[in-house]
Parts: sequence; C-alpha cells; structure tokens
Amino acid sequence: MKRLLRKSLFGLGGLLLAGTALTYAPPLVHIRNYVERGAVDILDYKKHPVRQVLASARPEPWPLDSTFNKAKISQNLIDTLEKYETTAFLVFKDGKLKYEHYWEGYDTKTLSQSFSAAKSVISMLVGIALNENKIKSLDEPISHYIGSFSEGEKKKITVRHCLTMSSGLNWHEKDRGVFSNNAYGYYGEDIAKVIDNLTVEKPVGKEFEYRSGDTQILGLVLEKAYNKKISDLVSEKIFQRIGSETDAVWMLDKPKGREKSFCCFAPTARDYARFGHLMLWKGAWGQQRIVSEKYMNQALSPATNLLDPKTNAPLQVYGFQFWIQPYKNLQTVSMRGLLGQLVWAIPSENAVVVRLGHKESPGKVGPYFRQDSEAYLAAALEVLRQ
Repeated sequence: MKRLLRKSLFGLGGLLLAGTALTYAPPLVHIRNYVERGAVDILDYKKHPVRQVLASARPEPWPLDSTFNKAKISQNLIDTLEKYETTAFLVFKDGKLKYEHYWEGYDTKTLSQSFSAAKSVISMLVGIALNENKIKSLDEPISHYIGSFSEGEKKKITVRHCLTMSSGLNWHEKDRGVFSNNAYGYYGEDIAKVIDNLTVEKPVGKEFEYRSGDTQILGLVLEKAYNKKISDLVSEKIFQRIGSETDAVWMLDKPKGREKSFCCFAPTARDYARFGHLMLWKGAWGQQRIVSEKYMNQALSPATNLLDPKTNAPLQVYGFQFWIQPYKNLQTVSMRGLLGQLVWAIPSENAVVVRLGHKESPGKVGPYFRQDSEAYLAAALEVLRQ
C-alpha cells in the first residue's frame, strides 16, 4: 500500500512538473503570464517587462489658466467620475491647464497604461515616417516590411489598410478566449509571430473592423523602416520634442523584447495631454512641426471610403487610428483605450480633455462610444464655460 501511494504521489508530482513546464513553452507561456500578472489594469506596466521612453531634455511645464481649479463640476458628474474609478481628469483651454484633479493617490508624476490610446501615437509615428520618406506611401504594401505578407491575400494589405482597420485579417477584438489573438498579444512573448500567423478572412480595404493586430503591424513596419525600437522612436521623434516632463514606459512582449504597439504606452496624465494638443494643433508644437498637417488632417477625418458594417453606411467614426465622436453640437477627435483611457481634442473650444481610470460604463451611446464618455465631456464643458 505504501509503495502504491508513493508511486501515485510521484505520478502526480510528475504531472504537476510537466504542466508547469508546458506553461513555459511558447504555445502556453501566455497562460503562465496571465496567472502571474492578473487581469488587465492601468498599472500593468509594473508587472510586465517595459522599455523606457525618455522625456524631453527641455521640459515645458504646463502654464496655468488664471481660473485654474476654480470651476465647479456638478455633483452628478463627479459621481460618474468616481463611479468608474477615475484616477485623473484634466481640462485645458487655449494651451493652459484650467482644471486638474486626481483620485486615490494618483498625482502629476503617476504613470498610467494607455491600452489602445497608444494606437494614435503609432499613427503619428507613421505620419512622421511618411514625411521622412522612411515609408514611401500610405499605399505601400506591408510585404515590403514583413515577409509573411508576401503571399496570398496578405500581399494586398497596405499601410493605409492598417491605419484604417480595413486589413480583413482574422484578429477578432471581441474574442477574449484563452487562445485568442488578444490573449497571445497581451500576455504572450512573441507578438511578431502572432502577426505572422494571421490570415485574411474578409476582402481587403472594403470595410472597417476594429482590430489591434492592424496597429501591431504598423509597429513592425516602423521598426523595420527605421531599424529602431518603438520606444526610442516615440522618444526621439515626439516625446522629447513636445516638452514632456516625465519619462514614460512602453510594455514589451518579453524582457528586452519588442513593444506591444497596439497598446501599453504609459505616460503621466499631463504628458497624455501633449498628444491631445498635437491633435488640436494638427501636428504642430509651438514653432515646431512634429507631424505634417496634411497627414493629421487625413488622420483626424473619417475614412468614409470604408463601409461601417454596424451602420451599413460610410464610416463616420474612425480615421487613421483616431476616433471621431460627436457630442451635442461638438465634433471631437480622440485617443481611446480600454477601461476608459480618453484624450479628446475639441477644436471649437480650443480645448483638450484627459480622463484616465480603472473602469468604463458597460452601456453605449450608438455602436461605438461608452455612456460614461459623454458624462466626461459634459463635465469638461462645465469647466470650459465657467
């Protein structure tokens, strides 16, 4: 009996060791990382491998508006901000900080994960690469940069298709399964292999479907075009040139690996606002031209050549990795990420709004925008009009 029990225990131990070893193998390593790091959160950069994005050698602190923090936001809107665990809410007018509030220990130096708001940063880099002739044309095939796109339907995919989320590839954003591309992309350790394994399932360049894989492709294109890391490119081409005050980080697929370009940039709230002003000022920063105005005009306009399958009409809400959200009589453009990471530019108000936090409303206004986002815009307008 003792011998049988000993054999059973050895057998069980062997299975446990084998199971543990398997989680270190490429197909399952993302499961181990999920178990170790937990569900997604804006502080994930503390758990995942990262690379530094250096701030400006000449930081430009934001000037304060003469009415800084004198405006009062209605209690029902404050309640909404707090209900969804907002950590930072900032409002800028005419390039000056008019309102700033932080919750639960967050402050001006706290880094916060962007999730998909990072997609807009990648778009700006594409605009810069185009202007510097590192990318020849928006209609240049991806196959010029990524070998796995040299055959079949993938040969048809261009930079423009990835910018407008119209590649037709089989990355399904709503798929949250253990073996989904989202799981492999966020928790796995070889994001380039995830991209290589994608296949075309819909006609290329015909309709909009939001997919993070398209942005990751752009990140790989930029790496190839410049022979540099994404973090270094963001720092050199944008972050250092717009007066950023605090070093940021970008999460990697593995230690010393490559950036998860579709997400995972983590600056401070005040430095997020600098990207909002690049939207507002169409790629300009003071006397500097960071991104060409021509490119930004295209990027911030809806790609109406595409079908929006949710409305069965020309696309109105998405440009080149930027969202276009109507609100009352306003037209806003924005960077947006999971759990309600939001950076708006409101041209008619000459304003920028930043909202960061842990949660977002489950309810939507129309097919694309969360209900709580309208509450944040309402709060911003209260500030702007006091």
